Amino acid sequence: MSQPPSLIHVTPADQPTSVPEIAEILFPAYTVDGGRVSLAGCALEDRLVLQLVYEHGSQTIEVYLNSEGKEVDGQPIALDREMRFVELANPPDRLEADLERLLAAGSRLAEERLPAGTKVELACCRAIWCKYVDGKLRFAIATASMDLPFSGWTRTLSPPPFLCPRTGAATFRLAATDDGRIAAAERIEACAETGRRLLSTELIRCAVTGRRVSPELAEVCPISGRRLLRTEMVPCGSCRQRVSPHVVERNQCQACRRLKAVKKADPRMARLLHEHPTLDRWQHWRMSETSRVYVLVVAGWLKRLLVIVDKETLELRYMATGSRLSPRWTEVEPVQFVYVLRE
Repeated sequence: MSQPPSLIHVTPADQPTSVPEIAEILFPAYTVDGGRVSLAGCALEDRLVLQLVYEHGSQTIEVYLNSEGKEVDGQPIALDREMRFVELANPPDRLEADLERLLAAGSRLAEERLPAGTKVELACCRAIWCKYVDGKLRFAIATASMDLPFSGWTRTLSPPPFLCPRTGAATFRLAATDDGRIAAAERIEACAETGRRLLSTELIRCAVTGRRVSPELAEVCPISGRRLLRTEMVPCGSCRQRVSPHVVERNQCQACRRLKAVKKADPRMARLLHEHPTLDRWQHWRMSETSRVYVLVVAGWLKRLLVIVDKETLELRYMATGSRLSPRWTEVEPVQFVYVLRE
C-alpha cells in the first residue's frame, strides 16, 4: 500500500525531551532525610501514536493506534484535543514497513463501531511521535541506597510514590534507621528508652508504661503473656518468678494465688513424679502453671515445700520450705534441692 497523501509526522510541542527536564519533574516531589535523590538510569525514546480519521457518510471516526496496532485507549494523546503539534522534518523511518498493517488494523477498529458490513474510508492519517521515558530514581543515605522504577509519557509524567518494601507504606519522604535501612520516614520511630531509630513495625508497646520500645528491652510476662520492659518486671514474693506487676496482688503472682489440688493421675503430676519420684513421699499436692514453669506446693503433716519446675526440661528451677502454720517461705540453695526432696 502506498503512503496516503494525508500522512504527516508530528510531535507534541510542549513535551519534555531531555533527561534534565525529567529530573526537574521528579526530584522536587521527594524528601530524603540526610540523603539525596538521583537518576540511576533514564532512557527516552519516540513512540508512535498513529491518528487515523475515517469517514462514513457524514460520520467521522477517530482511531488511535500504537506501533503494535493496538488501540491507545485512554492515553492523553487521544484525549487532549488542545495539544499543539510541531511537524517533523526528519521523522523516524521505522513506520513505513508497518504502515499497511496498521492501516488495516485501524480500518477494522473503525468498522467495528458501525453496523456489520459497513465500510469506511480513510480521510487523514497522522503519525504523532511522543516521548516515552523509562528509568529509575535512586535514593541514597550514607552508604545505603534504594531504587524506584518509573516510566510513562514525558508530557504527562508524574512522580510515583515510593512503596516501602519494609513497611508497605507509600511515601514521598524517605529516611534511614540507625542501622542504615532506608524506609518510609513516616514509619521510622525512636525507641522511647534508647532513642534508637527503628522501623515502627519493630517497636513494641510496654504493657506497663505504654512506651514504644525496642523488643530486646522487653520480655513476655509468663502469666499474662503481654510484653513489657524488662526493668518493669517484678519478682513474685513466693515463687520468685519475674512477672508483670499487673498480675501481682499482696506480693504474690496469679499462679501462686491460684493453686489447685492435683492427683497422681494428672498428666502434669505424672511427668513430675516420673522425673522426681521423691515427690511421692509428700501427702498433698497443689499445682498451677505459667507459660514456662509448673508451680507446685507439696505438704506433709507440718512442712510445706514450694517447687518451681521448668515445663520443658523438668529441671528444678527454685525451691523453698515452709510450715503449714505460717505463710512465709525460706529459700533453699540449689545444691540442697535433692536433699530437701528426700527429707
